[in-house]
Amino acid sequence: MKIVKHGLITLALAAVTPALASVDAATSAQQYGSYVILGQTPAGENVAIARTVIQSNLTCPTVSAINNGSGNSTTPQNMITRDNPTQFPVMVCEALIGFDTAYQLNFADKAIALAVAKSNPQNIQVFGDTGCKTEDCALGDPAEPFKSLADSGAEAKPDLVLHMGDYNYRGTGGQIALTMKNAKGELAQTPQWTYDAGDSLTASDHCGQQAGGPFYSQSAVNANRPDSWQYWLNDLFMSSGELMAAAPRIVSRGNHELCSRAGPGYFYFLDPNSNLVKGQQQMSCPAVQVNKGAMANSVQVPNYIVQFKQLNVAVIDSANACDAFTGTAFDKVYKNVFADLNAKVKPLKQPTWVITHRPIWGVEALDGDKSTPCSPNSPYSCINQMMQKAIAAQPGKALNKGIKLVLTGHMHKFESVSFKQGSHPPNIIVGSSGVELAGNAPSPTANVTIENLAASVLTTNTQVTKNGETFDAYGYFQMKLGTNGSWQGQLVNPANKLTLATCSSKRNLAQGVCELAPGIGVVAD
Repeated sequence: MKIVKHGLITLALAAVTPALASVDAATSAQQYGSYVILGQTPAGENVAIARTVIQSNLTCPTVSAINNGSGNSTTPQNMITRDNPTQFPVMVCEALIGFDTAYQLNFADKAIALAVAKSNPQNIQVFGDTGCKTEDCALGDPAEPFKSLADSGAEAKPDLVLHMGDYNYRGTGGQIALTMKNAKGELAQTPQWTYDAGDSLTASDHCGQQAGGPFYSQSAVNANRPDSWQYWLNDLFMSSGELMAAAPRIVSRGNHELCSRAGPGYFYFLDPNSNLVKGQQQMSCPAVQVNKGAMANSVQVPNYIVQFKQLNVAVIDSANACDAFTGTAFDKVYKNVFADLNAKVKPLKQPTWVITHRPIWGVEALDGDKSTPCSPNSPYSCINQMMQKAIAAQPGKALNKGIKLVLTGHMHKFESVSFKQGSHPPNIIVGSSGVELAGNAPSPTANVTIENLAASVLTTNTQVTKNGETFDAYGYFQMKLGTNGSWQGQLVNPANKLTLATCSSKRNLAQGVCELAPGIGVVAD
């Protein structure tokens, strides 16, 4: 066993000899995507994991560091395959790599360069809700406009990509058909909504699904649409290959990646937990227990923090946090999530950003008994009720003061929520990077009261105008780090040569941390 030290973590890797490579070694044409995922070890060290998805029944490529002085690579190291409990028809190979070092994957025909994991990223891109619904994209096609946005993002040469979750829409339509006996005792297909932790319908139908169930899942043996590789290929890998090659990513799990939906693929392809990391194991979804509640059929990814030289990025799993309701078994889960987050952030010196899928503070139009008003008689509803109440249960009823920004997705639009007193960090919602956009929000600005605190809201809604033309308000958020934790950001759509909104950590803009870019108007619903 050869021990190699790179960056912030010690790697134990077995050396292999290129001349002994198997005849069935994967070629570059037999890989569907190669990328770098960042995470944290149980001991608190940063970890970078190189992954590649290849056709089944082949030998993984090797990985080697590139000697930038000579242009030559170091001795190749083996990759291992991730456990594949759902039997996807592809293999995921992975290996630990170091920070601030260039690496390549050595396929049978050629080497492919990996994105460099930088310990001090300056140019950061944020994407969220990137897949494409079945009615908008044909099976076999990449997800648009996500692919165009991702390709433009890659051209801008980011140092780091943050993804807010909801990668797979074509495979997670929400309603499935379950084969079961009808009133006559005959087998028939019955339509049923899957568990989705609080999106749409009512608490009992879609959020609660408590013990006594049944629990409805795409992974049930009698379901007609289990999580499928084809949808992951179309919505993610075909659509963001250039971006994957350009920068490492830190990922958040969306509600479309719940274990009742596309969770199996999320844990196989994207989750940073790995058998390669000491004290850690690859995570996976449990086998469906139809007659038990959501808790028995769910997984909660532990909080983790990637610590860079000028910034910490903390990731919490909000996939199971019910948007508009409380009073389920997950209330306690999220109280513990935020207690752990505050404890982890407390000793850190650099500012911390929290990324998660569901907004902690998001504002949209009130929708009867399906939502909770921001304040009495308010025309707006506020999500996420479960996380807000979990934070209110913490000492001080707040996040740790070291948390300076919350980045989320989930609401299919761009929105910023800034608290005027600064008691809560701003929440910037980037849910406009591909999936069909949703309105139903203040347009374009509003002043609201959230948890008895004054807040300013800005949204780009579904469409914007500039110079008399109307454009769909798709985009990704590009950020530039400054000194002492400061940052500047822009919501951009390079294909349309648009900057839709500008943001700053200085909180002195028209609507808190964000304002519409010059010349931009917002089309009201």
